[in-house]
Amino acid sequence: MSPVDPTARAAIHSGDNDVLGSALMQLDGYVADFIVLQVGFKVHMTNLVRLFIGSRARRLHGYDYLRHVRGSLAFGHRQLREFLHDHGFTPEDLDWHSSRAVREIGARYGVDHLRACGHCHQLKIPVLRPRGRPREYCSSPCRQAAYRRRQSDPAAVAAARDDPNRAMVPCFAGIERSIPIKHRFELIELERTGAIQMEQVALEEGDSANPPIEALLARRWSSTSPLIRAARAGLAYLLQCGADLDRVFLHGQDTREQMTPHSVGFNCRYLRAMRRVFAEFGGVEWLEIPRPSRNGRLVGLRIQALDRDQLTAFTPRPS
Repeated sequence: MSPVDPTARAAIHSGDNDVLGSALMQLDGYVADFIVLQVGFKVHMTNLVRLFIGSRARRLHGYDYLRHVRGSLAFGHRQLREFLHDHGFTPEDLDWHSSRAVREIGARYGVDHLRACGHCHQLKIPVLRPRGRPREYCSSPCRQAAYRRRQSDPAAVAAARDDPNRAMVPCFAGIERSIPIKHRFELIELERTGAIQMEQVALEEGDSANPPIEALLARRWSSTSPLIRAARAGLAYLLQCGADLDRVFLHGQDTREQMTPHSVGFNCRYLRAMRRVFAEFGGVEWLEIPRPSRNGRLVGLRIQALDRDQLTAFTPRPS
């Protein structure tokens, strides 16, 4: 980019006075678009990387796309600052949303409409978010201020733990970060339709008191693995409930028999198989341990099947 480019200087002094738009025109390819999305519309870096990958004809396995996009944006920001500096501006001096070029880029990517922040209530949050829960706050300070406000109000804390629109119900309290939001929304919807019921249970370290089962655990995991500890705790819980440990779907494998009324899973890796296990393999109960650990507290999410017709008919929401 040359700061003495006559076309750029002419645009700077044209009637529309879109200084920022003129500066963006000097950047290469997608860089201007991504700078606008990042600075003007606060689109997260994760989404920018997804957009970049989606624009490529072929995805390169193992390529560090995050580093590529970050490097391109850093170079673009330097170019933008140099161009504006040569004309007596900084990016902070300009109103990004008054720029016609910025609005056009926003419209092209579907972020020209903004939602209000849940704390400051200013229209700052872009609609664009390909997957996951929509952003509620425009910045980290707003998110932290809202958290402090909730913590000072016991009623607000209770409400935050029981808000299906935010993929939160009381049985997820304390383990919600270990359960992908897609699974939380699906579980809440399944419970709403009467297909399942859920509760959180505290698990104690135990022993299956079953030599063949202990041998199976020893073959699958090392003695120091957090998964073998979680497996023993989960199986001990099922044993207390009267389950037959030979008929358990244990983290992706049957302990012995194919028909498995009871299941135990870790880290939500096989949770997507729950409906099929319930519908086709006689499943009645699934115990998910979303956060196994070597010595910490073990918490399980107990899911019981209530209506197999609803389980079979259920259609997950698109990602």
